[in-house]
Amino acid sequence: MAFLLESLDFFKGCDSQKLSFLSSTAKIKSYDSSDILVYEDDDINRVYFLVEGEVKLYKVDRFDNEVFLYTLKDQALLTNIGSLDCDRVSCFSNVEFLTPSRVMTCDLRTFKEVVKTDVSLLINLINMLADQKQMVDCMVNMGMVYDVTAKVAKMLYDHLDLYNSLKKQEISYRLNIQPATLSRVLAKFIRKEIIVEEDHKTIVTSRDELAHYFTEGL
Repeated sequence: MAFLLESLDFFKGCDSQKLSFLSSTAKIKSYDSSDILVYEDDDINRVYFLVEGEVKLYKVDRFDNEVFLYTLKDQALLTNIGSLDCDRVSCFSNVEFLTPSRVMTCDLRTFKEVVKTDVSLLINLINMLADQKQMVDCMVNMGMVYDVTAKVAKMLYDHLDLYNSLKKQEISYRLNIQPATLSRVLAKFIRKEIIVEEDHKTIVTSRDELAHYFTEGL
């Protein structure tokens, strides 16, 4: 199993002895689309790495509606690790597979022991957790600060390629808005000649006008 750990960018440069110690607890498992890895109310004692595939992270509100957070792809850490002194972690969100995927897991306590003694792994862990925190912060800020028009404008401005790769229903889900609301906003942008639709793709014709919707007043 050590060869699998070495194939993950996270563990490159790790001392071989420490890697061997960690690999003795490692397991790998395949998942199908729509399988659930963990639920947000689970307590877990293993660390999950996405070897290949894609997952979505989401929460469920009091009305049982899904609140989309973000997606992660290959080479991603799927465990929201907090204190290095705790042997269990509570899940921050539900994790569901979007494509057939493979996940490597290892014992949480052993993982933390190795990380504590390896500076490069500690830095990798801090960077990964910081990146994920930033994604969560962006989603929280978008939900609290932006209205629906600003949400759509922000996605078109920052993630046009992703937008054009998704179906409208998936876009509205990721923005946590209704499909009809998305259609109304897009129609408004088209009327104002901020965007145009060509060959089933959206083209932004005025980035400055688009930015106006999510920067004014911030």
